[in-house]
Amino acid sequence: MTDIIEELAQFSSDPYGFVMFAFPWGEPGELANSHGPEPWQRDLLRDLGSGLIDLQTAIRLATTSGHGIGKSALVSWLILWAMSTYEDTIGVVTANTETQLKTKTWAQLAKWFRLFIGKELFEMTAPKLFSADPEHENTWRIDMVPWSERNTEAFAGLHN
Repeated sequence: MTDIIEELAQFSSDPYGFVMFAFPWGEPGELANSHGPEPWQRDLLRDLGSGLIDLQTAIRLATTSGHGIGKSALVSWLILWAMSTYEDTIGVVTANTETQLKTKTWAQLAKWFRLFIGKELFEMTAPKLFSADPEHENTWRIDMVPWSERNTEAFAGLHN
């Protein structure tokens, strides 16, 4: 397991390289006919890695595009990249509605987590993705939290 941790860690400044390394592109199975991200996703991941944009800008850009073009896949890759390359990452994934969060965003994260080369490092449940290391399960996690004007405190204190 130490080898995969070290291999993933080398992509901390290269989200595109991470995505190309971490998933079985072109291999038999779900990704047999796919050779990587769509051009717009690739460009966004490369811009993020080169510092042309920051993570918040990348997510904003992904969420302002049309339907069915791979926004949830991109967000899933960004979540897995952050979790895999930055120890003790804490974050929240949200959407306009709880249904959208569960059936679109979190469902895509579950798909990509299933295909992820480092899935043994983390555990995924309905409300969270967290470190499989018991010493880090509460400090290294992403939680699914439906957005609500009445629950803005759910997002307080998030810094990485």
